Amino acid sequence: MNQQTEKLELIEWLVKQSDSNVIERIQKLKSDDVNSSDNRRELTPDERAFLYRIQFLEERSIQERDECRDFYEQYL
Repeated sequence: MNQQTEKLELIEWLVKQSDSNVIERIQKLKSDDVNSSDNRRELTPDERAFLYRIQFLEERSIQERDECRDFYEQYL
């Protein structure tokens, strides 16, 4: 079963619900999801190192960046 079908089945099931506890739990799940997506996840060490390298390169002069690019392009 694909995800779209599962979503539709959940919607259908939710529409038929009369138990307020179920609806409250669904609302809490939704609220928790919205709140968690607002918070930035912690970066992995590799991601931090990559961002550091980008910031380092952005601080370089255009000539230094061109030299660096020329050097690494030979390996691409």
